[in-house]
Amino acid sequence: MQARTIRAIFIISLMLFFARTSWADGGAIQFQGDAGRLHITVFTLPPILSAGPVDVTVLIQERSELAPLLDARVTLDLTAEAGSSLNKQQWSPPACALNAPRSLTGIPARLNHGENRLLYGALIQVPYSGIWQLKINVARNSEEESVSTMLKVNPPAPPLLAYWRLFILPPLGVLGFILNRAARRSERK
Repeated sequence: MQARTIRAIFIISLMLFFARTSWADGGAIQFQGDAGRLHITVFTLPPILSAGPVDVTVLIQERSELAPLLDARVTLDLTAEAGSSLNKQQWSPPACALNAPRSLTGIPARLNHGENRLLYGALIQVPYSGIWQLKINVARNSEEESVSTMLKVNPPAPPLLAYWRLFILPPLGVLGFILNRAARRSERK
């Protein structure tokens, strides 16, 4: 009975540990506003931005009915503000780094980027921290609208804090093995 209890606690602990790190589609709202006949909402994931990969998704609706617009061409322009004081270069291990973007203008945001089929999205590699201007360009038929917002991008977390989840798995496996052996020994006695 004690071995089952230990196993159950271990499995539940693992489930709770990994449940905290799961991500939902969309992220946190960074901007919501109107551009002509359109209502635009911008989401980012992670909610608190830091240099590195940022998932930007955009919900575009017709302002009169708030019906989602699914036939537009959406591009994103990301430009650094001149007076940026943070400017710390982003670090990531070679195996985890995305390719550096050639240009941060004209990034296509594709429909069905994630699980939510109403959002246009793109994964953007923000090269360094600072204040960035995000401009959303929406083209539909012959109409073109755009809105922009300011984003504060924090310096990246130190490597050990950013990737601790990758390093915790081997010790958890060893701990699970030790608990399993101890439980089996107590069953034999």
